[in-house]
Amino acid sequence: MVVKLIGTNRRVIRLELDHNHPLQPDNRQQLFSGHKYMTEMEKAIIRTLNDNNIETRKMISVLSYLRGGVTALPYKKKDVANFRTKLNREITGSDMRQALNYFTEKKSKDPSFFYKFDVNEHLRVKNIFWRDADSMKYYAEYGDCLSFDTTYMTNKYNLPFAPFVGVTGHGHTCFFGCAFICDETTDTFKWLFETFIEAMGGKHPVTIITDQDAAMKAAIQQVFPDTKHRNCLFHIKKKCYNKNLKCFASNEGLPEEFEDIIGNSLTVEEFETLWTNMIADYKLENNKYFNKMWEMRERFVPVYFKNDFFPFLQSTGRSEGTNARIKHNVGPTYSITSFIKEYQRIVDATNIAEAREDHANKQKTPKHMEFGYSIELQAMEMYNRNIFNKFMTQLKATTRLNYRQMEQQGQYEVWEKANQVHSRHRLRRYIVITDLTQGTDDYSCICSKFNKDGILCSHILKIMVETEVSKIPDKYIIERWRKKERKMNLKRVQTTNATDDILRFNILSREAAQLTSKGSSNEEAMEYLLDEFKRIGKNLDIMLTSGNGTTPEVIEVAGGSREAQHSRDQAIHGSDDGSTLQEPETIKKKGRPEKPKRWKDIVEQEREKAKKKSKEEHKERRKLK
Repeated sequence: MVVKLIGTNRRVIRLELDHNHPLQPDNRQQLFSGHKYMTEMEKAIIRTLNDNNIETRKMISVLSYLRGGVTALPYKKKDVANFRTKLNREITGSDMRQALNYFTEKKSKDPSFFYKFDVNEHLRVKNIFWRDADSMKYYAEYGDCLSFDTTYMTNKYNLPFAPFVGVTGHGHTCFFGCAFICDETTDTFKWLFETFIEAMGGKHPVTIITDQDAAMKAAIQQVFPDTKHRNCLFHIKKKCYNKNLKCFASNEGLPEEFEDIIGNSLTVEEFETLWTNMIADYKLENNKYFNKMWEMRERFVPVYFKNDFFPFLQSTGRSEGTNARIKHNVGPTYSITSFIKEYQRIVDATNIAEAREDHANKQKTPKHMEFGYSIELQAMEMYNRNIFNKFMTQLKATTRLNYRQMEQQGQYEVWEKANQVHSRHRLRRYIVITDLTQGTDDYSCICSKFNKDGILCSHILKIMVETEVSKIPDKYIIERWRKKERKMNLKRVQTTNATDDILRFNILSREAAQLTSKGSSNEEAMEYLLDEFKRIGKNLDIMLTSGNGTTPEVIEVAGGSREAQHSRDQAIHGSDDGSTLQEPETIKKKGRPEKPKRWKDIVEQEREKAKKKSKEEHKERRKLK
């Protein structure tokens, strides 16, 4: 169309009604905002997937599959992300209320459920702790060893996440409890540990492993005075390598000597002698980090803990694995409520894994025996499968060992054969002491593996095999690692209301699945079933309204007199929905919350610096040209 200005008027002087291009690209309706639409069913699917913390790109895959392909979707990935943001805004300003309601509901179904809020004088939440009935059960049976670590970037308030983690009888990682804390100070850790002990009926752990946090160490000394505390070996060694990269590279044989002394020393005297010699031989007297490691040696070197029970643990790897699993599904934009639901999924997955292993122990046995020893058959019958595999690793190692009986009665010397392809850095001889008097049957080894891990070492098994012992004494097959039906003190877990709820839910789910399958056959059947669901829902609401809800029992207010705290409790409890509680303080940042950054060691940092420097030099050369 051509328009010409004639005087003060505009006149169309030419008009072509035929287009010389297509009105729209083929199959690209989603590019036009007027063509975007999302059905109510699709919104419901997105809501369900969002509640399960499914990523947006995976949502697009599901929705496009239902539509018949990505090109058939009348909206883009950004539209789905925007709808998710809208859903998340529904929680804004009511996160603590929803968390409180969730805990209250759990408490009403299971009286053994425990939770505690710590708030300041303005009723703003500072710390949250909770544990369920399963955690209590696990702690009662496996709570002698505790792994504890904190991590960030799991929620929109950036509160550190602090899980209490342990090892089950099948070797799985389990939760003993979980918390969000406002900071990592001694007072906060003290509140957390005291709350943990309160939740666990006053039972203290025997051993605990953490990182090198000074505030955490001080709180453990105050709250767990009789608990053996050690630091993560992996992080200390890694930090040593990163800070002494050139030192290890320039001194041939130092890495092997370093690893052997820390990991394989049999006595404190041996470790201290070899370490002193290493420092002198490699002239490391002025190395700050090696001097610091020497000063704190009693906090991380394994030989100082060889008689303490740390089952297959030398690091906080189990805690970090739990943190990584959490971060995979929740991120820095997620609410506390979303996190709590994700936590419950992991607890449920642990329970299922434990039940499957118990069932597999009854139904499955190894196809054949490796050696045919009677102690091997005994271990197969008594140990859980995962622990039996660890036992077999020790039993197989006996084929690489030599032994001789010493002059003193009941003492043996065990050492590795010299014809091994992969030989040890330093040959060590292990002393095994036996007392086989009637009714005693004692075995001990200088490596103390049984004291640390709860299974016999290869050195003791070597003596048993060579002296033709036909049965492992019962005291060396500890209760923790036995099959469920082989436990001597099996605790019967009573069925709770929560268990009944699960059974009822499973029954109703099967029935509902059959109905929904029939209802999806055509549009008329679907509409009829939806109407019936609404009618049934209304009737159920009327039926359930007569039930009395419970109010939160444990909300602690920091500071103030007893009367002031009582009045604040009344203010919180006075509202049925917990709306008086204030959200935790959030660090405000511009733009999208920062993604978690992977920690980089010195080698990687130096490479990046060199790469950046090379690029800058290249730019300068180009400018000169």
